[in-house]
Amino acid sequence: MLKIYDLQIEYKNKPIGLDEKNPAFSWKIKSDKKNAKQEKCKILVYHKENIVYDSGLIIGDQTLYHEYRGEKLLPETDYKIKIFVWDNYGNKAEEESEFETGLLEPDNMLASFITHGFEDDMEEAAIFKHRFEITKKVVKARAYVSALGIYKLELNGQRVGDMRFAPGWTSYQERLQYQTYDITEFISQNNKIEITVGNGWWKGILGFYGHGCHYGKRTAVIAQIRLRYEDGSTDVICTDESWKSTTGPIRNSEFYHGEVIDFNIPAQETRQVMLFDYPKKNLISQVNEPVRITERLCVKNVIQSPNGETILDFGQNMSGVVKAKLHLSKGTKVTLRYSELLDENGNLFTTNLRTAKATDTFICSGKEDVFLPEFTSHGFRYVAVEGIDVVDPDCFTACVHHTDYKRETKFECSNKEINQVWNNIDWTMRSNFVDIPTDCPQRDERLGYTGDIEIFLPTALNYGNLALFFRKWLRDLKVEQSDIFGVPLSVPDILKTHACVNIWHDAAAIVPWLVYEKYGDIRVLKEQYDSILRSVEYTRKLAGDGLLQIENSSQFGDWLALDAPKGPFRLPPEGELRPSMDEKAGGTDPYLIGNVYYLYSINILKKSASLLGKQEDALKYQKLYDDILCKFQNEYITPGGRLLSETQTAAALVLYFDLAKEEDREKILNKLILNLIKTQKHLRTGFVGTEYLPHVLSRFNKHQLAGDILLKEECPSWLYEIKLGATTIWELWDGMNPDHSINPFAMNSFNQFGFGTIGDWLMKELAGLKSLEPGYKKSQIAPHLVKGINNVSASYETPYGKLFCQLSCKDNKINADIIIPANTECDVYLPGRKMETLGSGTYHYEYYTELSFEQERYTEDSILRDLLSHKEAMEYFEEKAPKLAHDPFVRNFAGKLSIIEIKMTIPETMVPKSAYPIFDEMIEILNKKERK
Repeated sequence: MLKIYDLQIEYKNKPIGLDEKNPAFSWKIKSDKKNAKQEKCKILVYHKENIVYDSGLIIGDQTLYHEYRGEKLLPETDYKIKIFVWDNYGNKAEEESEFETGLLEPDNMLASFITHGFEDDMEEAAIFKHRFEITKKVVKARAYVSALGIYKLELNGQRVGDMRFAPGWTSYQERLQYQTYDITEFISQNNKIEITVGNGWWKGILGFYGHGCHYGKRTAVIAQIRLRYEDGSTDVICTDESWKSTTGPIRNSEFYHGEVIDFNIPAQETRQVMLFDYPKKNLISQVNEPVRITERLCVKNVIQSPNGETILDFGQNMSGVVKAKLHLSKGTKVTLRYSELLDENGNLFTTNLRTAKATDTFICSGKEDVFLPEFTSHGFRYVAVEGIDVVDPDCFTACVHHTDYKRETKFECSNKEINQVWNNIDWTMRSNFVDIPTDCPQRDERLGYTGDIEIFLPTALNYGNLALFFRKWLRDLKVEQSDIFGVPLSVPDILKTHACVNIWHDAAAIVPWLVYEKYGDIRVLKEQYDSILRSVEYTRKLAGDGLLQIENSSQFGDWLALDAPKGPFRLPPEGELRPSMDEKAGGTDPYLIGNVYYLYSINILKKSASLLGKQEDALKYQKLYDDILCKFQNEYITPGGRLLSETQTAAALVLYFDLAKEEDREKILNKLILNLIKTQKHLRTGFVGTEYLPHVLSRFNKHQLAGDILLKEECPSWLYEIKLGATTIWELWDGMNPDHSINPFAMNSFNQFGFGTIGDWLMKELAGLKSLEPGYKKSQIAPHLVKGINNVSASYETPYGKLFCQLSCKDNKINADIIIPANTECDVYLPGRKMETLGSGTYHYEYYTELSFEQERYTEDSILRDLLSHKEAMEYFEEKAPKLAHDPFVRNFAGKLSIIEIKMTIPETMVPKSAYPIFDEMIEILNKKERK
């Protein structure tokens, strides 16, 4: 049986308000047969009963991104789509869906922008209101709404939709989203519309210095309602000078500082609105999924702190607000203060909020009140409640909000703490994907740093479908990019630092490329090609005739690495470009890192040009890449094959991107391993190196070493955070000490995704799910267990359907189950078996193996002296190497080292390589004894 499912129009199911002139259609197929593929398809699009697009019979297996090529789409119009598919078994299936266009052109917005009649510096949220009557039966009603600020739409006393922070944060100078609402069920004979607008990103306080009004001094709104009646006639209600403005219970709202809601205020003054000058040509339909409340958490514990605070613990660090249901005396003031964590004494910790007040204030009416902050957001787990003598935890609910992208990925393994790491990454990502990809949800920042998301993106793309999220953000990046200053540090850009920094700058190339590889939608490269080209050319001009960037640009290096000292975050004097970054740049030569990313961007440009048929550009930038690579090798790799900067990060970058000559790679790898041994297999990497190092070890057959690093429990490690109760990823490896005291760095978020890049390794290397061709048209399943993790299960919803693998190894028996989606094929590598290429279907394997992934007590990390303290090991050593067993050097010096340290650091003249198998056998002897 053949079935079509998940029929999408521009990545959405049955969208309304679509502004794409040539929307793309995609679908998935299911079959009860193996190796099922689409052989041909046909697409029909109808307006009413008329066919406006007939694709004809399309031969081939393409199920993704068929662009509409029919009659010009009409605005505010319903269309139906019908898909027909035939597979390679002769089966046929069909599926229907629908979509509705939006305004399509800004000129179709007949309404005007209006602003309130109050002063520029008004702190209260403005309410724009209007009444209208109807006398006919309405069959369809749509509202098209946007604001300069963030808004809530209400009709006849009911909230319309569940979006939060609409219209979202865009580069307002050129782009402003509007939202489309189906309001048919809200309409009555007498209607009252209210649109409440808070400062939001348009007018609110953003950035380090407490400045507001980055885009404007006044909030404004625009709205158009179209009513279609049963008799076929229509009416349009628009914002204009006939509307009124007032204020209401929201007396103040800021993202950083919180919201003041007063249900005890009397009716407020009403004033006439004024027209507001903002170009309607900037209006575009909502692109990405909106921010919504996606989860609600109850209080897990009530804590009385030493400072006398009553603190609610919700058990999870998150981004959101607290909803409070209160029935208190009229005028009672209740204050909620938010925090990520408690200090070592159990008091609310707020130092890392910096200037953010993170406080909501509720003033009660004397009746049953429900307070839900509308225009603010907090990063928190703990909330201190003030103003109530006896706090009832049942009155408070944490409302988790973030961009509501599809989350269809699962991961689980035999190690519960690693599962917690995976979940912590998920929570951190959701906390920071609030319309844009932010750096943290709690302090006075929350900006869309280009480098931060570019580094985290490979992991992020494993957690959900983010195609639309990044379509919207990349369009803003293109707006903010300039030939004078390059790509800014954050998008949208309110910092105006005008500092071109590699990695951050290179996001213009890397982000669209990674999105293309994940979803196979070449349109992202077409749309961003000029941006990619401009970013490379900007760097080329900085480098000049020498080709490399050598002290001719700003660099952040291996941000927050532990191989260089770091101090407290210090803001520069106002007017200077940026804080001093030297103490946070790590020990790796920052220009080595910058030039690696320069090469990365050039390679992306070359490949993009080739895919888009721009062969002249492809040849030009291939030559540039080759020339710069030669210069790079001469500058950073000695004739003997040593790296100029012998850090973990430098080695990982050079090996990951294949930048060393083939004859030098083993030397660089060995130096990397030696470095890791010297740090007892602990990372010293920052944001840059942490992303690539585990992948490099797995690629170069050191997968177990990557697993050993993953399972470390001392700082720095992911499990160190778990042991200290982390529910999200920390910004700093050493943000907290083992005694739960917090390091005194003001830049110390406990909800930042920079070090969450291990999620990509967990999915691609441990669980083994990879894409071999863009969009997973061909994939790879190659699960690779490590000692201490003897089973793993993961699934990812590819553009073609679910890719799944479950693998376990117990008592030397492998059990594996895999699912390959229809219309694709997969290279499957299972432990101890040859690779096989399979088509779609479900497969099960059972077989015996000599492999074992049980965690052993004795390993190569064991100290030699500890091994020799066991009679069995000592007797074996004396039997196999009696002279060496009693050598004073071995007993007194080498004995203090681990076996791996002896192998990697002790000269062969002192401990010959012939002793290595003896050490290994001693380990096995003791482990066999343990097993008994």
